[in-house]
Parts: sequence; C-alpha cells; structure tokens
Amino acid sequence: MRVIAVVPAYNEGRRIVPVLDTLAAAPSVDAIVAVDDGSRDDTFAVASQHPAVATGKLRVVQQNPNQGKGAAMQRGADEAEGADILLFLDADLTGLTVAHVERLLAPVRSGEKVMALGVFRGGNFWTTLAQILAPNISGQRAIRRDVFLNVPCLADARYGVELAITNFVMGEGLPMTDVVLKDVSHPTKERKLGLLPGVVARCRMYQQMMPFLLRRYNPKRKRKP
Repeated sequence: MRVIAVVPAYNEGRRIVPVLDTLAAAPSVDAIVAVDDGSRDDTFAVASQHPAVATGKLRVVQQNPNQGKGAAMQRGADEAEGADILLFLDADLTGLTVAHVERLLAPVRSGEKVMALGVFRGGNFWTTLAQILAPNISGQRAIRRDVFLNVPCLADARYGVELAITNFVMGEGLPMTDVVLKDVSHPTKERKLGLLPGVVARCRMYQQMMPFLLRRYNPKRKRKP
C-alpha cells in the first residue's frame, strides 16, 4: 500500500527539519508533502531546501493566506494522489524516530484498521497529560486516504479537524486504534509563543474545537484498543 506523509506547518521553520529527516528515512513512507500554511517565517524556504526534495521524496507546497490546519491537511491529501494511506504528523514534533513512524503505520498497512492515532507518553508532562485526558485530539495519525476524503467540512474545521476526523471514523463504526508514541512530544503554545500570546492561541484553538466537541457520534461498533 502506498503511503504518503503530510506535514501541515505554520511558522515552524526552526522545528520542521527533524520531522522531515525522520520521514525521509522511513522505509514505509513513499513520499512526503509538506504544506506551508501561509507562514510568516521561513518555513517554506527551510522545507524546500531539505535534501529529500532533490531525491524526489519530498514536495513542498504553499498556501497563502493562512487557511488553518484543516485546510492544510485537505491540501496535502489532495496533493497525495495515488496514496492508499495518509500519514499526518505535526511539524514541531520532538523525539520522533523511524520506529515510531513504522509503528503508527502498521495497523493500517496490515488492513486491520482504517485509522491509527498516535498518542504521546513520556516526552513531556503536559502533552502526555493532555493526551491522557483527550486522546482523540492528536495530530499524529495514519488513515486510509479514501476514508479521510469522505470526512465532511475538513477545509473549514481549522483546529477542530482532528476531532472531525475521529468523530467521523467512530460514527461510521470503522475500526481504529491508538498507538503509543513513547518519548515523543511537541512544545506547548505558551513555550513557542510566550505566555500571553500562547494562552490567546490556546483559547482560539479550543474555540475552533468546541463545535466538534459538542457534536455527538453514535459508533456502530465499539472502538477496539
């Protein structure tokens, strides 16, 4: 099954390279699409200079103006023609290894599941706690492309996109699972932006998630661990 990784990025010029390095080295990843979502920093230039561009494994696309994470993920999926499986990873991950990538892909590549959610454990207290409390809110997932493309309102979901995807998969009763990403994390918004701007950005993120938190789903089959 052909796997294409999609990395949505906004102002991640200082952090995106390690994620691209790991994906470039992963044997199960056939191609990578990095989507610069109207960044105000050098994200597009940094990603475009990655060695994987020269080998043809990485393609970098740009959206202007910023359209939100949901639209960036949708753009990446549209660009990933020929893919059977999409692998979504945040651009600011720390501690990510090839082994993590292969483990996250395995349940979907085997055909046993249509989606696998990556959940943090051990990399950072706050991100681990957040994913214990809300495991469905994760930017790390492998999902069949045909399933992803059937999720409604992706382009308008912004930070609610992760809940929109999970709600759809669970509501359809499709098989999914969690995969622990040990020692993987990412910096909190407060650490990246500073305390006050980080709090404002976090509040905006929760506001965008709220409609999907309130939206109920009725899974046809129970979710299996």
